[in-house]
Amino acid sequence: MSNHLPVSVTSLNLGSAAAIQSEALPLGSEIFSEIVSEIYKHSVPAFASMALDRLQGSLYASLRYLELSDPEQTPPNTWVGYRSGEIVGVLLFRVDGKRVTVLCEVVILDSAQIDAFAASVFSNFSGIRHITFNAVSVSVPPSSFPAQFFSFSENYVLNLPPSAEAYMAGLGKSTRQSLRGYRNRLLRDFSDFSWTAYACDELTVEQQRNLVLILQHFKRDGMAARGKSAAIDETETKNFLAMAAECGLFGVAQINGRICAGAFSCRIGDSYVMLLSASDPAMSTYRLGLLACLWSVTDCINRGGRRCHMLWGRYQYKHQLLAEPQSLYRLIVYPSVTQMLMQPLIVLQIFFHGCYIRSVQRLQKHLEKEKSPGWQWIYHRLRSLKKALDVFRKKFKWINAKYPDSARDFSMATSVNDNKDRSTAGDVVSASRTEAIGTATHSRCPMQTL
Repeated sequence: MSNHLPVSVTSLNLGSAAAIQSEALPLGSEIFSEIVSEIYKHSVPAFASMALDRLQGSLYASLRYLELSDPEQTPPNTWVGYRSGEIVGVLLFRVDGKRVTVLCEVVILDSAQIDAFAASVFSNFSGIRHITFNAVSVSVPPSSFPAQFFSFSENYVLNLPPSAEAYMAGLGKSTRQSLRGYRNRLLRDFSDFSWTAYACDELTVEQQRNLVLILQHFKRDGMAARGKSAAIDETETKNFLAMAAECGLFGVAQINGRICAGAFSCRIGDSYVMLLSASDPAMSTYRLGLLACLWSVTDCINRGGRRCHMLWGRYQYKHQLLAEPQSLYRLIVYPSVTQMLMQPLIVLQIFFHGCYIRSVQRLQKHLEKEKSPGWQWIYHRLRSLKKALDVFRKKFKWINAKYPDSARDFSMATSVNDNKDRSTAGDVVSASRTEAIGTATHSRCPMQTL
């Protein structure tokens, strides 16, 4: 399912924002679409962690991955939202001075959840000037507080049917024919070819690590053949392997006992997050990489998965396999218009950042249709302007000293059209966390961004 947010950079509802600011909201009170809020300071109850995995199915929202990414940090705060006694939302967050950072990323939120969470935070933590959401999918912006937002990436999500047969039947006719042709030719040329799925407890930790190293090698070679390079984050790889050892699903393709392709994903709730899929570049004529993705999806279905997150990266094979993009947004929520106007640097940075992102997106779409030298020149000038602004910000450190919140929150996003591939099913081959979504707040999802 694809989510679309209005294009405007700032969404305001002045009357309701003022009403919220003037009324203290005690814990457990009913607010916004009858959502009842509870906050647990510096703790994450077990029931809340399980509910978060069940509701979102996001690796980058799970408590376990957060603990691996920030082992030195104290436990975060937890917000739990109820409607008619049923949990409808869980968010983990930290309070840093006068700002709040939501730690859950690559999640789907509705405006009622955002409004209820913001009201609860503003009423229970005095002096908060803004709340930052990174990489969230929302259908509409919050209606009860002033907010700024812009889209910068997407998460490709595949809603899984109850059976592999139903999934194959849902593929396009030409896609089914092509996949069948690749498979038949592969089996005709390599009669001993096999694909085997393994749960995490069916492989030793060393076997899991060796498989990932082989797939990373395939990925690097494949990128090099396309004139690209891969950035491998060792810490991130270690964290992914730790998760895989607890909830991983591995697929291995072999010919004569030699690994020629594979994939691995992690199960969060009833969702699978596909972290790496690769094949030997020597087998490219058989489209083995596409087949490995297909078989990995069917493995997820066979194990009762309801969703498969293919993460970021605009690749045709994701559409062929029926994954749909969900836009990911940076969202800033303010307690009032007055507080918003008292932070002009942050407001202007978000405004111009949003304008920049949309300009690059439009140019990219135009260049996909027409390779005009003039438009390419404009595109590269925009990229150069972004780099110059980054250099300016680093050199003039007095800006960061005077406005520390803006320095932490809003550096410009990184490029996606350079010679480094940071996507392809959320590969373990990816960018560092500090480059992930154009922020210095240590996002845990190294996604493809603008």
